[in-house]
Amino acid sequence: MHNTAIRARRALVATGAVAALVLAGCAADPEGASSGGDSGGGDAAGEGGTIRVAYLATGSSLPLFVTAEKYAEEVGINVELVEVASGNESITGVATAQYDAGFAGIGSAAYNAVDEGLPVRYVAPMHAGYIEDYFIVSSQLAGSSDEAAAVAEDMSQLAGQTFAVNAPGVVTEALLGFALERGGLSMDDIALEYIPFPDQVPALANGGIAAGILSEPFPTQAEGNGSGYRPWETPTDEDPLPFTGIIYNTDWADENPQVAEDFMRAYAMAAEDLDANGWDTPEMLELVEQYTGADPAIVAASRQHHIPADLSVDFDVLLRYQEFFMEQGSLNYDEIIPEEDIWDFSWRDAALEN
Repeated sequence: MHNTAIRARRALVATGAVAALVLAGCAADPEGASSGGDSGGGDAAGEGGTIRVAYLATGSSLPLFVTAEKYAEEVGINVELVEVASGNESITGVATAQYDAGFAGIGSAAYNAVDEGLPVRYVAPMHAGYIEDYFIVSSQLAGSSDEAAAVAEDMSQLAGQTFAVNAPGVVTEALLGFALERGGLSMDDIALEYIPFPDQVPALANGGIAAGILSEPFPTQAEGNGSGYRPWETPTDEDPLPFTGIIYNTDWADENPQVAEDFMRAYAMAAEDLDANGWDTPEMLELVEQYTGADPAIVAASRQHHIPADLSVDFDVLLRYQEFFMEQGSLNYDEIIPEEDIWDFSWRDAALEN
């Protein structure tokens, strides 16, 4: 079998109560909400060892690219990658069985979908990283990383100033909250704007924002052109934080247990490959360029993403995220959902055993 990647975005026709619940219950995702497209049943997609997977054309989706291109055939399945415009589109599409699986940022959209009783669960982490790699200070406040470190040590003087993340209710917002806490501020102390990653770079340069949370390669670009500087080095003695995860339509997975497990076997192989060899080998850079169009040289110069080889996640970190989103009012419920009700590792565990 061969693996296919459908790059044309497929709009989702949000008909019926289930889709309405997802769209009403999900906050904005890392790249902004989107809707529209074509429908393909999850049951049909599962027949014949094929799994339809929604992906976003960013470097953080590399584990999916590696799964499809290197390991799917080895476990005897066909992975059909379908590009979507946003995490919300992925969650909505998986919940309504347009896709069997997909990616999702760890944030309020998926939490609200679980609370609504929709057949969506995280089943494995996708990419992880460090606040230190994402938080960057405007060059109007600091002309070097050392000066940025001095600013970040005590950010109380920045109370009332504007900070940015790319969207509400997403993991980057939680990372900003944690970064502010480290410097003596809270989300209530600042003005928050939602600005796409690329647009934050000029905003850092002209002082439109004091600091922001940017995913690679944009922090590296900002430092390269003098727009901003990261105050902190990447830790060498701490585990990275989970940022995104793989989600399954659990109705599909229950009806197609072998395909669901086989996909996870291939995904586990991809995770082991990336953990052992890195995200910036020539082979991996070629895959990123193939699926995203990103310049391999820029990707190679960036601080790298991470994925645990054993596909583990720290529930304490996940609980901290959920508590943050609840404090921010991004959740449609007022009692914490146990993380084991949001993450279902049964397919991961079965795959790792085999």
